[in-house]
Amino acid sequence: MNRRQLIARTIGSLGAAWSLGLPSMAIAKSRARKAPPFSTAARERFMERYMRRPGRKNVLAWAPIKNGFQHNSISHAIAVMEEIGYASQIYDTYIHTDSEPITLDGMIGSYGQKVFGRDLTNYDAIFCLGVREVYLTAQQRADLLEFIRNGGGFVGVHAASTMFLPWPPFDRQPDREEHCDRAFKRWPEFNRMLGGTFDGHPFGVIDAPIIVDDPLFPATRFLPAKFNLRDEMYQFKNWSRNEMDVVLRLDTTHLNLHHRGVHDHTPDWPLAWAKTYGKGRIFYCALGHARTTWDIPDVQRIYFEGLKWALRLEDADVSPHPMRQVAGPTAELAAPPPPCGPSWVLPKRGTAA
Repeated sequence: MNRRQLIARTIGSLGAAWSLGLPSMAIAKSRARKAPPFSTAARERFMERYMRRPGRKNVLAWAPIKNGFQHNSISHAIAVMEEIGYASQIYDTYIHTDSEPITLDGMIGSYGQKVFGRDLTNYDAIFCLGVREVYLTAQQRADLLEFIRNGGGFVGVHAASTMFLPWPPFDRQPDREEHCDRAFKRWPEFNRMLGGTFDGHPFGVIDAPIIVDDPLFPATRFLPAKFNLRDEMYQFKNWSRNEMDVVLRLDTTHLNLHHRGVHDHTPDWPLAWAKTYGKGRIFYCALGHARTTWDIPDVQRIYFEGLKWALRLEDADVSPHPMRQVAGPTAELAAPPPPCGPSWVLPKRGTAA
């Protein structure tokens, strides 16, 4: 048999094998040998590694701002807190401006399909920057409170105290609200959980002294007894000193408490507090309206230490106490440091930042 005949016979044999499906059967067997089944235990180990880095807490930065005043500070605030968590190696931050993670039953996509993502069962605390008329289903509202009651932390920032209040400038009617099948409904239980309800900011953005009302709490123990700050100062209603630890309050000594829009004519104006809700820990602070406020190291630390407490990385006595009287001078907080980063990022000397 010459070389040409040998090649022809070989090709013919291969053709017969292909027609019988033998190579595909061999390939299938080979693949079956190389790809062992992905066991339930292996899947669980993968999910555990993916969902949480060892030694770090998970924080949901939740900023539902679709229906409210979209503060310029919100993006910067989230960036600051994410960087602090990353640098400290204490927590990882996952950012959502939607409300899909507010569930205990798994993430659902736009078309009703299950998606791979973190729901509340994968978080240790929520860092919340929501604003006005936030829409949650009845089940989501129940899940959020259950998450906190069972030990989850909740840190409310500035306008978070407005999240389930209507926004008067729109003065919308119920029939117009239901065009999208989502009528906004107030949710008083949220503000009971939080500790108070936003009641305006009659003085707007002002320079004012702030008093440390609890000098032992982690988020305030490093601050001077009284300090100046320029920010939007909130007024609250439906709150009680008997139900929480007020840690910061506005010094109203030099303010006109009969000014238009002032409803609280007492000198007790809380700006930050800590409390519990079931097994969960709540820290709320009204500071942070302006973008520049988040550049102040002490303000950053207020929120960082408050979040650590909510994450159960710090302990403190948050028992109610009487209003603390503070005498003496008012201190100035340290100015923000110069911007830092690679040389190719920073503005050149002599140019505007």
